[in-house]
Amino acid sequence: MRALLERQQLLNLQQHKRLARKIHDEISQKMTLLALQLSLASLESSPPANWAGNCKDWASLVMELGQSVREITSELQPRILDEFGLTSALRWFAQFSTRDICCAFIEPDENISLTPFAANELFGICREIVADILVPAGVACVEIEVEEKDGAVRLQLRANDNRLGRELITEKALAAIAMHERLLCLDGTAELNHSADAGSVVTLSVPASRPVA
Repeated sequence: MRALLERQQLLNLQQHKRLARKIHDEISQKMTLLALQLSLASLESSPPANWAGNCKDWASLVMELGQSVREITSELQPRILDEFGLTSALRWFAQFSTRDICCAFIEPDENISLTPFAANELFGICREIVADILVPAGVACVEIEVEEKDGAVRLQLRANDNRLGRELITEKALAAIAMHERLLCLDGTAELNHSADAGSVVTLSVPASRPVA
């Protein structure tokens, strides 16, 4: 238990460092640039000839800042996950949250029954596999499928990385995001397989939760 808690704390620390770096690179630097430009503009005794163009540039910079804030907020906790559940969150992630990789989502045949904590963990593990393992490795496409069957919810990621000539999803890479420890808290399991046709396949399975009648 002590080792598990220590591992969870390390994982949280790594996440905080990554978000802090993202806030600095994508927000703090742009805000400093905007403040400098506005400060210089305030020194002008009269509006310069390119004033309209400057205002347009500043407006674009503000829009970029807003987009960065929304992305970081969604990374911390997607609102759609709390309001509509795992299926809707995965659909949203596949459509709008992965600009660097083609993400296909296969809808389940029935509603997924999970506690909020389990849904958050499954979504987080899925997002980290895509963003922290597949995207940096240059994988072009990933397929995400979720289904509920025989009292269990199964989330599967299939990354066809055969064209890259190596297996990109490894046990070492999955250990870096503490996947097995996090699933252990849910009484869940994980399985990693490689094949010539499907490439690397990660299967996450946790018990489904059924409401009391």
